[in-house]
Amino acid sequence: MHLQVYVQVFGIICMACASPALVGGTHWFLFVVVTSFIATVLWSFVYLLGIREVLNLPINWILTELINTGFATLLYLIAFIVQLATWSNLYGYFRSANIAAGVFGLFNFLAYTAGTYFLFVEHRSSGV
Repeated sequence: MHLQVYVQVFGIICMACASPALVGGTHWFLFVVVTSFIATVLWSFVYLLGIREVLNLPINWILTELINTGFATLLYLIAFIVQLATWSNLYGYFRSANIAAGVFGLFNFLAYTAGTYFLFVEHRSSGV
C-alpha cells in the first residue's frame, strides 16, 4: 500500500510537468500516466474499502493486481523512454518541464517495478 502512495504522487508530478501535450510522444506519455494513475486509484479503493473481502467472487486478487501492475510497468518503461527521447532534441519553453516529467516517469517505473516484484513474491507465497 505504501508504494501506491509513491506511485500516485509521482503520477501527479508527471501529469503536471508533461501538460500540455505539445508533441506526439507526450500524448503517449500522458495516456500511460493517466491510465496507470486511474488503475492505481481504483486498486487503492479496493484495499481501503475492503472490497476484496466483501465480494465473494472467485477472483485471485493478488494475481489480478500483479498482471495490472506488470502491464503498467511495461507501459511506463516505453512511455518514459519515448518522453525523454522526444524532448531530448527539442528546444523551447516547455523542454525542461517535459524532461522532468520523463525523469519522474523513470521514478514511477522503478516504483511500479518494485510493486510488481513484491506482488510476485506475495503471489508465489500464497500457493495459489
